[in-house]
Amino acid sequence: MNKPTIFLLLILMIVSCKKDTEYQNPKIELKGKTFNLIAESEIDTLIFDFNDSTYTIYQYSDRNLPYRIANFNESDFLVLNSRIIAIKKIDDDYYEGLYIGEKDTEIELMKRKLKWDKKLIYGTWIEEKYIGTDSTDFPPPPIGYPRYDWPPNYKITENQIELDFYTKEKSEIEINNSFELLTMNLRHSLKLGVENEWRIKSLTDSLMVIDRIIIKNDNSMLKTNIEKNIKLIKKR
Repeated sequence: MNKPTIFLLLILMIVSCKKDTEYQNPKIELKGKTFNLIAESEIDTLIFDFNDSTYTIYQYSDRNLPYRIANFNESDFLVLNSRIIAIKKIDDDYYEGLYIGEKDTEIELMKRKLKWDKKLIYGTWIEEKYIGTDSTDFPPPPIGYPRYDWPPNYKITENQIELDFYTKEKSEIEINNSFELLTMNLRHSLKLGVENEWRIKSLTDSLMVIDRIIIKNDNSMLKTNIEKNIKLIKKR
C-alpha cells in the first residue's frame, strides 16, 4: 500500500471517530403536548400547553407566549419568552431541567396523559340541576329577557361554545392539548359575569364534570369565582 493511500485512510479514520463522538442533539418534542411542571419554588403543579411556537400556563395569565429550544455546547435550553431552562430529555414523557434565574431551581416536566377522546366534548350539554324541571321552578329572568327553550344548555363545537339561557351568547373556545381545559370569553348575563375557563375532571359520552371559573365585576373590582364539580348531562 503506497503512502498516499495510507495517509487517506488515516484521515478517514479520524473523521469517522470524530463523527462518532460528536454530540447528538436529542429531539425535544414538546409541540402539541401538555406537561406538568413541578418546581421547588411552586406550591402547586403548573400546567404547560405547548403549540407550534407558543405556550400557555393555565394557572397564570401567560397565554400564547413564544418559546423555542436553543442548543449550546451539547446542552439544550428551553426558552420560555425571556425565561431560560436548561433541559434534558429522559424519555418521551419526562424531562429534567434547571431554571436559570436569580435563584436556580430544578424542575421536572411530565407529560399529561390523554384521558378521553376530544370529540366527546362536542354536543349539547345541560346542567344537572335543570334536568326534569321547567322555567317556573326557578326565579324569572330580569325584565326584558325573552324566554328561549327550556332547559338552559351549552352547545359546544370544535371552535365555539354557545349558551342558551334566556339570551343566546357565543364565544370562541380553545381546548388544550390534553383535552382537559377549555378557555373562553362567554358572557353569562344571569350570573353577571364572564365564563372564563372550564377544567374537565371527568368525561364520558353522557356526563361531564367540570370546575367552572367565572369572572365577575363586583363594585368595579374583578372577582374570580370557582364553581366546583358542576355536572353536565349530554342531550340525546
